[in-house]
Amino acid sequence: MKRFLVLAALIIAYILPVYSQVESIIPSDKPKLVVAIVVEQMREDYMDRFWDNFDHKGFKKLAINGTYCKNANYNYSLTQTAPGYATIVTGAEPSEHGIVSDYWYNPLTGNKENCIVDKKYRAVGQKNAEGSFSPKNLLTTTYSDEAKLFNRGKSKIISVSLSQYGAVLSAGFSADAAYWMDIESGNWITSNYYMNELPKWVVELNEKKMPDEYLSREWHPMMDLDRYNEVLPDSSEYEFGIDGVYKVFPYVYQDIVKTVPNYELMYMITEGNTHTTDLAISAIYNEDLGKDDETDFLFINYTVSENIGRLYGPQSIELQDLFLRLDQDLGHLIDVIEETVGKNNVLIYLTSNHGVSETHQYLLDNKMPAGSFKQHYILALLNSYLKAIYGEGDLVLDYSNNQIYLNKTLIEDSQIPLAEFQENVISFIINSAGISNAISSHQFQNIVFEKGMPQKMQNSFNQKRSGDIMISLKAGWIEDIPYSTNHNSGYKYDTNVTLIFYGWKVKKQKLYDNVNITDIAPTMSLILGTPAPPASSGNTLSDVFYNR
Repeated sequence: MKRFLVLAALIIAYILPVYSQVESIIPSDKPKLVVAIVVEQMREDYMDRFWDNFDHKGFKKLAINGTYCKNANYNYSLTQTAPGYATIVTGAEPSEHGIVSDYWYNPLTGNKENCIVDKKYRAVGQKNAEGSFSPKNLLTTTYSDEAKLFNRGKSKIISVSLSQYGAVLSAGFSADAAYWMDIESGNWITSNYYMNELPKWVVELNEKKMPDEYLSREWHPMMDLDRYNEVLPDSSEYEFGIDGVYKVFPYVYQDIVKTVPNYELMYMITEGNTHTTDLAISAIYNEDLGKDDETDFLFINYTVSENIGRLYGPQSIELQDLFLRLDQDLGHLIDVIEETVGKNNVLIYLTSNHGVSETHQYLLDNKMPAGSFKQHYILALLNSYLKAIYGEGDLVLDYSNNQIYLNKTLIEDSQIPLAEFQENVISFIINSAGISNAISSHQFQNIVFEKGMPQKMQNSFNQKRSGDIMISLKAGWIEDIPYSTNHNSGYKYDTNVTLIFYGWKVKKQKLYDNVNITDIAPTMSLILGTPAPPASSGNTLSDVFYNR
């Protein structure tokens, strides 16, 4: 009998590890964890330009072993930060999900309204911090909302980002937590929309004061400067730099923080991405993500690339070095996910919320069409023209986000048909050097544009939140700004972004057909077996996965 028990114990000891290995090889019926990674301002061409210097564990691993969509695009014109995040998770165009821009002008109050500000709520985790945020301005649910509703609240949804935009909009309405960094204290905080106090593990992470450690460092390039052959030299004249002063390596953070207040510098240095990665990994361990039969969701939003891109431009060594270091962070993140959840139990996608334009002066110096649109000068000319035609009065209330807001009350009192007035404004401003298109709200409401830039502009128009006239600048043109470059157009450099799927039942392939970023949300709903967000208009990318 004793020999039998010993033999049985040996058999069990042998079978259990084998069973565990088989279980990790065979994909589960649906992913146990969805990891949604957004790298802000990651144009699709960055993958090709920086490929040779990427390690094998980060971007390359995802692209080689997953489905790499080479032609993924946004199909709207106001390619700002917030609309991109909302489009990814709702599967809808901004005209439908409502986040048409980072902020919009409210003619009734005369104020600009931030798309995530909600004064009903306050910060949690730091007194007097900026934390009055919620997703209230989203007009539709997200795919993770629909999944959690479908399984009666059993999924966990956590979103992390240095910036509030990525944290709040990715998380949707039903998230358990959305964390962002407080610029005053350097702490991870949230709002009482999600919880009334921080979890113990977040408090302990804050107590380590990692931003203080990061800001005691220096930023040196990973490689010798002469090896950065895919970008311009470090002394490029097209870079604005941090605070308009710091433009070349090395960057001594203790010198820079003398003029850049509080922890703002964390948004502009590679350590900001590392700090975000550390929070995401801590969430995986402490929240037991992917450990039960219901799919959990982790949204990881990297924001430093947005600031480096605007300050230095897409042809800078700073930008390339940032991506090489982010590649290392991604490699570490993927290792942890695969060790804790298993490659075949996790579905990862990596994308971006928009691209970015080349610096306009760099284009001009290379004899390319480009320019700087002097919006304040054009607005002054427009006001003078309108006063000459219609008399005194402030007929233009505001210009924001490529849109003109008119004083409808004054126009109605003057008994001028609004559509006629709008057409007169368009007839005047269309002669401006940098404008290619100008479309009125009347036209948007009465014409369905089916292609080209007018369609993209219409996809950025919402009747309640948009202006009376929307303009599109010519390719290569950007508004007059106090830094190197920007994004806010429907051109390829702003709309064509990286998109990779990896992990659970994902095929190894490259896809070259056009993919609209609105396709992500309904695709996620399809593989999860849950209803798609009600306003989603994208197609399902069934070719990405082996048969379910």
